[in-house]
Amino acid sequence: MIKQVFLLIMPTVFIYIGLSVFQNILITFILFYGWLLFIPLFFTLWKKTNAPPLQLPFTKKSIFVGIISGLICLVSIYGFVILFQSSLIDTAQLKQLLVKWNFSGAKVILLIFVLILINPILEELYWREFMYKRLFQKVGKILTVLITSIFYALYHLIVVMEIFSFPFNVLAVIPVFLAGVMWGIFRIKFNSITAPIISHCLADIGIMLVYWHIIL
Repeated sequence: MIKQVFLLIMPTVFIYIGLSVFQNILITFILFYGWLLFIPLFFTLWKKTNAPPLQLPFTKKSIFVGIISGLICLVSIYGFVILFQSSLIDTAQLKQLLVKWNFSGAKVILLIFVLILINPILEELYWREFMYKRLFQKVGKILTVLITSIFYALYHLIVVMEIFSFPFNVLAVIPVFLAGVMWGIFRIKFNSITAPIISHCLADIGIMLVYWHIIL
C-alpha cells in the first residue's frame, strides 16, 4: 500500500515544487504532466502489468453524459466566479501572481492549449484509469472513487491557496473533489474514461473563460 500512497501523493508534490519552489508554470507543467504521462507508461510497458487494456468506447450515451455534465460544470464555474468576482478575487494581485509564475506573454496561448486539451486527458488517464485499476481490486469501487478524488483535489488546493483568501480557498476545492467523484462514477458506469475526459475538458474551458474574462 506504500507504493499506492506514493503514486497518489506525487502529483501534489510536483505541483508544490513547480509553483512554490520554482514559481514557474512551465516547469510545473513539465514536472506534473511528465509524471502523469510516464509513470503509467512505465508500469504498462516495463512492469508488464496484467491489467486489462485501456478502453475508450465512444458510445452515444457516454458522449452525451460527458457533454451535458461538462457544460453544467462550465456554466457553473464561469457564472459563479463572474457573479462573486469582486468579493472572491483581487484582480491586481492575481495578475501579479501569474506574472510571478511566468504565466504571461506569448506562451500563454500554448499553456491554455495544454490546460484545455492535454490536461483533461492526462489527468483522467492517471486518476480514473491508472490509479483506479490499481486501487479498486484492493479497496473496492466506492473507496477508489473517494481516494482518487481526494488526492485529485489535493494539488488544486495549492493553486487556490494563492488565488483566494481563507476560507474561500478551502471551499473552492470542494467542487473539485465533487467533480472527481462525478468522473469516478462515470468511470464505473461506462467502464470507460470517455465521458470523464469530455466533461473534464469542458470544465477546464470554463476555467479558461474565467481567466480570459478577468485577466484579458
